[in-house]
Amino acid sequence: MVTRRTSLAAVAGALLRGSAENVPRAQFDPVSRTWNIENDRIVALFRLDDQDRFRFVSLRSLADGHVWRSPGAEPSSPISFLAGGVNVTAETRFTLASQSTTGTARGGVRLTIQLEVREVPVSVRLELEVYPGQPFLRYRTAVENRAASPLAFTAADMLPWKFEVTGGLRGLFVGQWSWGGERANFEPHEVDFDTLQEPVEAFTGAYGNHSTWGAIRDSLDNGVVFGWEFDGRARAHAFHRRQDGIFETDAQVQQLNHSVAPGQEFQIPAAFAGLYRGDWDEAGYRTQRFVEAVLAAAVPGPGFPYVAFDSWGYQWAIDEATLRHAAERAAWLGVELFTVDFGWAAVTGDWHADPVKFPNGLRPLSDWVHSLGMKFGLHLPFAEAMAESQVLTEHPDWAVAVNPAQQRAYFGALGLCLSHLPAREWVISEIIRVVRQNGVDWLLQDGENMVKGCFAGYHTHDPGDSNYSNSVEGLNAVQEAVRRELPDLAWENCEDGGNMQTFNMVRNYVTSIVNDNSDFLVTRRSIHGATYPFPPRYTDRYMESTPWDIYRTRSHFFGGPLIVMDRITGWADWMADFMRREIAIYKSIRELIRDAKVYHLTPPPDGTFNDYIQSCQVETGRSVIFVYRQETPSASERVRPKGLLPGAFYRVRFQESARTLRAIGSELATTGIPVDLPTPWFAEIVYIDPE
Repeated sequence: MVTRRTSLAAVAGALLRGSAENVPRAQFDPVSRTWNIENDRIVALFRLDDQDRFRFVSLRSLADGHVWRSPGAEPSSPISFLAGGVNVTAETRFTLASQSTTGTARGGVRLTIQLEVREVPVSVRLELEVYPGQPFLRYRTAVENRAASPLAFTAADMLPWKFEVTGGLRGLFVGQWSWGGERANFEPHEVDFDTLQEPVEAFTGAYGNHSTWGAIRDSLDNGVVFGWEFDGRARAHAFHRRQDGIFETDAQVQQLNHSVAPGQEFQIPAAFAGLYRGDWDEAGYRTQRFVEAVLAAAVPGPGFPYVAFDSWGYQWAIDEATLRHAAERAAWLGVELFTVDFGWAAVTGDWHADPVKFPNGLRPLSDWVHSLGMKFGLHLPFAEAMAESQVLTEHPDWAVAVNPAQQRAYFGALGLCLSHLPAREWVISEIIRVVRQNGVDWLLQDGENMVKGCFAGYHTHDPGDSNYSNSVEGLNAVQEAVRRELPDLAWENCEDGGNMQTFNMVRNYVTSIVNDNSDFLVTRRSIHGATYPFPPRYTDRYMESTPWDIYRTRSHFFGGPLIVMDRITGWADWMADFMRREIAIYKSIRELIRDAKVYHLTPPPDGTFNDYIQSCQVETGRSVIFVYRQETPSASERVRPKGLLPGAFYRVRFQESARTLRAIGSELATTGIPVDLPTPWFAEIVYIDPE
C-alpha cells in the first residue's frame, strides 16, 4: 500500500504558492507517479515509470528557465549501489512503499521516498532536499537489509548523473593539499570536454589528490556544480559522450565491502547538484552560499574568522613559562585564539601534559590565556599513538594494520583504528576528558590521514572496508559523539595541511587549513584554488614566516583565520608594533572576505607576474582587492574589478597610498584602477565602497 504524509509547512507552501514563492515544497502526482521538489530557484523532477523504474527527469532553473534533462535513451537515477552482487540502478524495478514530506533544519523541505527492490531483499529510502533561495538539490540514500542474513554492499555511487547535452561543454575541478604538497596545492584544473576522448578523473577525500567538487558549463554559460559529502576516498569521473549527446558523472566510494546485519541500514554519503549561470567564479560563489546556508558548522562567535597564535613556531621547545610570555605578547598584538600545538604531551597517545614542561598541567596556562581575553586551543592528533604509549602498550591490537604502500607515519607514531569499536570509545572519552580538564575552546585536529586504511582481520570492521568504516563509523562517529557532550567546542581541520577538503568536512569543522607551508607565494596559490569550491573561512593559513614587511603579512590575509606561527617572544619592538597594526587591518576586512564573492582576477600566482584577488560583498556592494608584487619588473597595475553595478558611483581608496578615486562601476570595470606597487615585495589593499 502507498501512503503519503505531508507536513503543515509543505501544505502551507502549496497553498500560498502565489504569495510565498520562496517556500520550498514537494508534490506528488499519483497518476503520472511523478514527484517535483522545488523552491524559488530550482525545480527537480523524478518519476516512477510504467515499468516501475525510478528515474531522474530534469533539473530546471527558475532564474533563466534552462533545463538540464535526463537523456531519453539512457535515463539516470540518484540510486546506484551494488548489494549482494546485484546492481541497483536506473534499470531496477521497484515497488513504491511510502512517501512523506517534512521540514528540515535551516528552513528546507525533505521529500522521502521509500522503495522496495524486487531483485534483492532491501528497502531503499531516498531523501531529496531543497532550501530557501538555494538553486541546489541535496540527496542521500539509505538501504535497509531485509534479508535473514548479513548483506555485503560493495559499490556505491554518489554522483550517478546523466544529462542531455548537445553543444560544447567545459569543466573545472580543484586539487587539494596532498601529502605535504608533494602532489598538489589546490590547482584549478579546467578541461574542455569536447577535446577529450576519455573521462576526467578526480581522486578525492583524505589522502586523495582533489577536492570533492566539480563544475560544468555549456557554451551559453548554463552550468551545474556537484559536491559530495564523504571524507573517505572516492574516484569521481566526468565524461561528455559527444556522439551520444550525453554528459555523465560518477563518484564511487573506494574499497567498499560493508556488511550490514538484518534490519540494519547502509548509508550512502550525501551529495548535491546545483544550477548557476556564469563563469567559474559564479559556480564557486553559488556553491559557497549553499554550503554556508545548509551544510557548514555554525560560526563560533562574533568577529570570526579569528586572529590566532599557534605555538608550532617553537616546535617542541615549549613550556609553561615560554607560553605564558607568548600569551601576553599575543594578547597585546590583538590575538583572539591562543593554541598550544604539538609537543605539549610527553608521549603521543598519552594525552597528559608533559610533567617537565608543564609541572602544573595545562589548566593554569589555559586559565592565564582566558584571563587575557583569548580563547584556548589545543592540538590533538587523537588517532595517533607511539608504540610505547600506555594505550598501545595495553592494547597493541588497536593500531591500524597498514598496507605497505601506506607506511607514512605521524612523527613516528602508529595510527589508531577509529572504526574498531573499543579504540573508538577510548578516543571519544579521551577527547572529552582532555577538553574538560584543560578548559579547551578550540580543538586543532591533526594526524597522518584521518581516514586510515586498516586491513586488520581482528577489528570490528571488515578488513576490506576501512575506507568507508573509518570515515563514517570512525572519524565521523567520534566527532558526533564528542559534539553531543561538548556542543560549544570549535573544531579546526588540519589534515596534513589541507588533505581532506570535502563537503562533509565543512559540516564538522568551523575552518580548515589549506596550506601547511609558511611560504607566502605557495600560500597564495592554495588560497586561489581553494576559494573556488569552499567558503573563504575554510581556508586558514599558518603564517610561520617572520613579519618583515607588508608583502609577507598580507599574503596570509585572504581567507579564514589568520594564524601567526612565529616565535613572537623574539620579535623586536618595531616588529610587534608593525604586526599589531597589520592585525587591526585584517580585522577590519575579515567579515567582508568571509561573506563575499571571490573573483580570481589573475591566474594562480607563480611569482612571475603581479597577482590580485577580489572579494565583493554582494549585499552591500563593498569590495576589497589584494594586489601583490614579488620580484617582478612591473611597478604598477591596472586592476579591473568585477561585480560592480555599471551605473553606480564608487569611491576607491588604498591602504598604502593617499590617493582616492571616484567613478561609476562600468568605468572601473573597463578602464581599471591604477595601483602603484613601488618596490618588490609589496602588497597593496584596494577598498571599493559604493556611494
